[in-house]
Amino acid sequence: MNLVTTIEELKHTARQLGLPELRRLISNLNPERAEIEPYIHFTENRYARNLVYKTPDFECLVLCWRPGQRSPIHDHGASICTVYTVEGILSADNYSKMANGHIRADYAEDFKPGSVLSIQTTEIHQVSNLQDCSDLISLHFYLAPLENSYLYSVMQPTHELYERRYTRAFTVADGI
Repeated sequence: MNLVTTIEELKHTARQLGLPELRRLISNLNPERAEIEPYIHFTENRYARNLVYKTPDFECLVLCWRPGQRSPIHDHGASICTVYTVEGILSADNYSKMANGHIRADYAEDFKPGSVLSIQTTEIHQVSNLQDCSDLISLHFYLAPLENSYLYSVMQPTHELYERRYTRAFTVADGI
């Protein structure tokens, strides 16, 4: 299934899907490089969040990561997420929240091209490109759009609202 077909399917089913169903759908994804190419844009100072499509029920983004770029440690608020690794190695680190509010590293996993990562609403995690010289391109599907999530620190037992911005938003997006 290509990206266009996947987005069309989500237009009709996103509201009813849980994480297992979203994971099954994205596991069938086999995007063609040509259909993703228009959304591949990198920035040098941080990873790029390029919006492909958005409705009130879901959003699809192409994230582009230069070597060494990382997301902050965060959760997904009320959104579930499934990530498809297009190119490179996606490194995901998960954290556990302790009773005193501190977080600590729990486990880490790497995802090669074609791999699928699923993220629950309450998971605290960080995504990175830890490779020396290879870029990372990943497709992210959020049900509902990613809003009202929090940033965490390993130094302080506090969290704060995470205000995300898109690096680029493309014309196929609705409602933005």
